[in-house]
Amino acid sequence: MHISYRNKILLKKLLRVLLILLAAVLVVGILLVIYLEPFVVYDRDGAHLDMEGTMTESTAPTEPAAPRPVIENPQIIYASGAAMNKTIQEMGGYYITTAMLQDPDAVFEEIKKIEEPCAVMIQLKSRFGNFYYSSSIHGAPTADVKISVIDQMITYLSNKGFYLIAEIPAFTDPVFALDHQECGLPLPGGVLWMDEYGCYWLDPANEEVLSYLSQIARELSGRGFHEVAFSEYRFPDTNSISYYSEKTHNEILSESAAQLTSFFTGSSTVISFVSAEEDFPVESCSGRMYVKDVAGSKVTHYQQTYGAPGTLTEIVFIVNSRDTRFEDQAVLRPLIAD
Repeated sequence: MHISYRNKILLKKLLRVLLILLAAVLVVGILLVIYLEPFVVYDRDGAHLDMEGTMTESTAPTEPAAPRPVIENPQIIYASGAAMNKTIQEMGGYYITTAMLQDPDAVFEEIKKIEEPCAVMIQLKSRFGNFYYSSSIHGAPTADVKISVIDQMITYLSNKGFYLIAEIPAFTDPVFALDHQECGLPLPGGVLWMDEYGCYWLDPANEEVLSYLSQIARELSGRGFHEVAFSEYRFPDTNSISYYSEKTHNEILSESAAQLTSFFTGSSTVISFVSAEEDFPVESCSGRMYVKDVAGSKVTHYQQTYGAPGTLTEIVFIVNSRDTRFEDQAVLRPLIAD
């Protein structure tokens, strides 16, 4: 096939234009990848674009519409309401479970009926690793409930001067364990041990685990919580786990509790624990000890067991009982009856 000289010139020009366009597209593509790279986040489902930055570990502060108040003492983070200056025994209070938060609108309506500020403990993370508030911690999964209503409820309680306590299950977290398998408790074959609920447990001695828990506590402090109470602060009761240490389980728990508490020494955040274990290392706890679901006949026993070291601020019983032996104690009762 004969191509005229003129057509050859035209084809060369066309080829040159196409090459220039291809190079331009390639340059634009490279620049686009460079631009989008900071917005790419990774989880177990793969890579995702997060243009809003909602999955980063922290969110940028926004300027409030009203002028900022002048703070005379920079060490004071929260306004001191009536509830702030009382013990839980004096002010009383309620606890809210994740089961109650399946209907956050109903919980919010009950909260609005409380006339005087008191203590309110909210379970804001389930044993399955789901968060019941809009956490900005990278990879934190939120529960399938109306999170916006819970956020509004937290803001309401904080603004009204309630003493806010967040209950956080510490070492049962299958989501974090799957994403950080070196932090889990393994079977002899290397796979992670699973409890009867299908949950993986975390190693209490692992520095990354303690850093994760302190990150949650710092975030909740910024949301207006005065206290973070860690539950499930123990090794699971099983002989199946392959775990070697020269220290006993109780020594490991004692050291990790002391380390977690020390992270917040000098701050306004109180670190407490929830347990009914009689050998819980209370000597490492300078906050409160919350004892859950015990009979009234055990009140004196737990006071003697936990009160001996003298380091606790207060022993609080979480009960769903009208047993008169709880009347003179520090008690939290369910906001909504079962």
